[in-house]
Amino acid sequence: MYPAKFALLLGVGLLAFLFVVSLYVVWTRIVGLDPTLAQRCANLPRPVRILAALVSGVLLGTASVAAPNVEVGITGLVLLAASTFAALMLFELAQQYELAAN
Repeated sequence: MYPAKFALLLGVGLLAFLFVVSLYVVWTRIVGLDPTLAQRCANLPRPVRILAALVSGVLLGTASVAAPNVEVGITGLVLLAASTFAALMLFELAQQYELAAN
């Protein structure tokens, strides 16, 4: 395992995560939705938030180590970030439809 490969993939993963979170909050505000998932995560107790950060960090580190090469690792992380953003938007859309139905 090359330390540079791990650092590069970990950096790309962190940037992708920050980009998805920023895009999620900005996009929900642009289209007029309320970022309910972000509010729920912010209201979690501190130990739960720390545990979630540790678990996501371990998963990101494991994915960085398991990637056979840098190109495959970056592609996987970018696809994961894109699918996470799509899942967040679908979740918020479902929440909006549920609120409109009630």
